[in-house]
Amino acid sequence: MIKIFSDLFNKKEEVFVPGLKVDMHSHLLPGIDDGVEDLEQSLETIKALIALGYETLITTPHVMGGVYNNDAALLLKKRDEVRAYAAGKGIKINLEASAEYFLDEVFMDMLKNDKSKLLPFSGNHILIETSFMYPSPYLDEAIFLLQASGFKPILAHPERYIYLHEDWDRYCELHDKGLLFQLNLSSLTGYYSPMVRKIARKLIDAGRVNFVGTDCHGARHIPVLQKAIKDEYYKKAIALPLLNNSLLS
Repeated sequence: MIKIFSDLFNKKEEVFVPGLKVDMHSHLLPGIDDGVEDLEQSLETIKALIALGYETLITTPHVMGGVYNNDAALLLKKRDEVRAYAAGKGIKINLEASAEYFLDEVFMDMLKNDKSKLLPFSGNHILIETSFMYPSPYLDEAIFLLQASGFKPILAHPERYIYLHEDWDRYCELHDKGLLFQLNLSSLTGYYSPMVRKIARKLIDAGRVNFVGTDCHGARHIPVLQKAIKDEYYKKAIALPLLNNSLLS
């Protein structure tokens, strides 16, 4: 009994660390990728993200040739639908839309021949991803062309790419050439795998993280995000000169 009371009064209270006001990676536009399915799911997730302290959500549905054939017009239309639905329910949130572009022939064609089809956020930021298993034959060329065109390329969740896990020099090479790195918040918990968590921590320790994103696909991801913001490496991450809050509009 004495031990129970001792544990009760000596237990350290978990303190929420004020952190990021802007999320720049999520899947909150309904019915167009593997994220939320309808407006109600979108609103439920947005409310949960607001409770975590976010004021601006830059949502980034997948764009992948032959799988998620989303174009800028559709993304903006869906954004406006979610905005109107949220406003109608009295929810105040600054919602913007961009995309998470898979590096494939479709993306490279847009980049080379019709950049007006791209939907950057905050003027010139473009979020890109590759296969988790295999290196992309387009990565270096895409970085060069994006930068030459005035864009700031951001690699989504670099810690998740299995083909990079044993090649730290490649991480450094990519980051040093100006490819910005966006870490997934959930990676800090081991949600994806212990190795992903290990690489996430290594990137933070090395100061090679420019953005932290939720990559939230719906309310099912909220519990792991709530867990992540209590992780010691979340505190280390937000102590870095992250660019999230510079995107506030």
